[in-house]
Amino acid sequence: MGEPTDARAASEVLGYVLVFSLVISAVAVVSVSGLGTLEDVKQNEQLDNAERAFDILADNVADVYMRGAPSRGTEVSVGESTLYTAEGTTLNVTVNGTPVLNRTSSPIVYRNDRDQRLVYNMGAVFRTNPDGGLVIREPPHVIRNDRLLLNMVVLRSSNQTSVGGSTALIRTLNDGSAVRYNDTAGAASNVSVRIESPRAPLWTEYFLGQGFDCPTQTQTLMRCEYPTSGTVERVYVVSHDIRIDFER
Repeated sequence: MGEPTDARAASEVLGYVLVFSLVISAVAVVSVSGLGTLEDVKQNEQLDNAERAFDILADNVADVYMRGAPSRGTEVSVGESTLYTAEGTTLNVTVNGTPVLNRTSSPIVYRNDRDQRLVYNMGAVFRTNPDGGLVIREPPHVIRNDRLLLNMVVLRSSNQTSVGGSTALIRTLNDGSAVRYNDTAGAASNVSVRIESPRAPLWTEYFLGQGFDCPTQTQTLMRCEYPTSGTVERVYVVSHDIRIDFER
């Protein structure tokens, strides 16, 4: 009579072990997938917050070069990401074949561990990832059939600054503005903008959308021309020098 009792007890123990193992496995799977989802939500929320901060940064820089503010400060929550000034973007502008502007601008970049980036440079804000990107704020140019105003915002940093793991303050200071070209005689038949940058395709997309012709289009270099025919009645090329300082 003892043998059936032992078999039944063994079956109960085995059943308990199997159920317990299934419960532990289910909890582990849910925990891992749940943590991954929470991490995704956290990363997206941080990137969205940084994007709003970069929009404020663009407004603050505009206060400096358009409205005469001596300086402005913009707070950016960096968290586990990195905020830094990247290698300079080369900018050249010629009018009727004559060079009028040749500068280098240092982009401000926010980058997380998934290589998603926000970039502020020359008045524009970009959002990029390893698969591509888009212009989320256009540069402050005025482009119409009879008028072309190129406001070239040149960012300058004394060195490549990098900040991580905290809230950073980006201070932007006015280093002066200058009119590089001014013609209201309607004699400008070719205004050429050349930009050497890792975001050259996004710059190309912007200028094409403004009615430029872009005969040079690569992943790192673009050259676009305006107008596509005839002349422009008024052409202005203005450079605005902005100094960048990072503070913790």
